[in-house]
Amino acid sequence: MKKNRFSLIRMLLLSPAILIFVVSCNTGGALDIMFTNASVDEAYTLIQNNKSNPDFVIFDVRTPSEYASGHIENAVNLDYYDDDFEETLDNYDRNKTYLIYCRTGNRSAAAMKIMKNLGFTNVYNMQGGINVWISAGYPVVS
Repeated sequence: MKKNRFSLIRMLLLSPAILIFVVSCNTGGALDIMFTNASVDEAYTLIQNNKSNPDFVIFDVRTPSEYASGHIENAVNLDYYDDDFEETLDNYDRNKTYLIYCRTGNRSAAAMKIMKNLGFTNVYNMQGGINVWISAGYPVVS
């Protein structure tokens, strides 16, 4: 009986839900740092849920010509290939929530790593980039 109780307690303590709860309790009730990949469906929902949130920013890290060919509404264009890309990112508020995307997800994944190194705390990388976004039928503006 004692062995079963110990196994149950160990299982509960090692479960992801308990780990999230413990981390959440240690950070004032919310996870302070989050870097995650999001599907285009999740990204769309995130955008819809934050339409009037001034602390939510969308970064399109493609080139200006790619951006001009069609981008997510209200996205800020920061060219990943610019020599001052990291310096430009460094000017943004690290505590806001960011959704980043590119054409296929490669540049935005690299940009997310840079943002993590700069101390940003809440960044979503849209997997598959604008190509998958458009294929899923989500809107773009020019």
